[in-house]
Amino acid sequence: MSRNRSSKKKRKLQNKILIVCGGTTEENYFENFKKGLADVSIVVENNPKSPRRIVESAIKSMQNTHYIHVWCVFDKDDFVDFDGAIKQANKNGINVAFSNQAFELWFLCHYMYIDGKMNRNAYYSQLSRYMKVRYHKTKINHYDLLNDNIHVAINNAKIAHQKHMLSDDKDPSKWESCTTVYQLVEQLLEWRN
Repeated sequence: MSRNRSSKKKRKLQNKILIVCGGTTEENYFENFKKGLADVSIVVENNPKSPRRIVESAIKSMQNTHYIHVWCVFDKDDFVDFDGAIKQANKNGINVAFSNQAFELWFLCHYMYIDGKMNRNAYYSQLSRYMKVRYHKTKINHYDLLNDNIHVAINNAKIAHQKHMLSDDKDPSKWESCTTVYQLVEQLLEWRN
């Protein structure tokens, strides 16, 4: 009897995905993403620090619990440790869902294709226009509002990311506008009911 409980506990522990976010918008989005997932639990931690500090937090969390996947979600914003944090994460087996410039780029990908420079200040007005509601970082359930267009967003983000990877600039800090959030979303969709 205890052996059966032990294997159930072990199985549950192995079905955890850790997502360490750099902001409340990201945290709220992935918390809402949990609704439709089966056989996996997402542990979302919010650590509004620099990208390097977010990666260090993920490394520390990995030491205490076993996760099947570990992700860091952070923006370029004005951080100077962006490229170094991505390299540090990769070196430690941590996946990165980055956005250059900000996470709202992922939301815009649900409506349009972007691969050129767009300042993060312009994201809000564009999102308000497409969503037909004044965009707010935390007062809207972005997941429910955007979910119907999730495959459009994945496709738009993937094409832009591939274009930047083929460019002469090898540093993601120079890939404006680009997001790899689609990679995390694709992985999470594999666990959908």
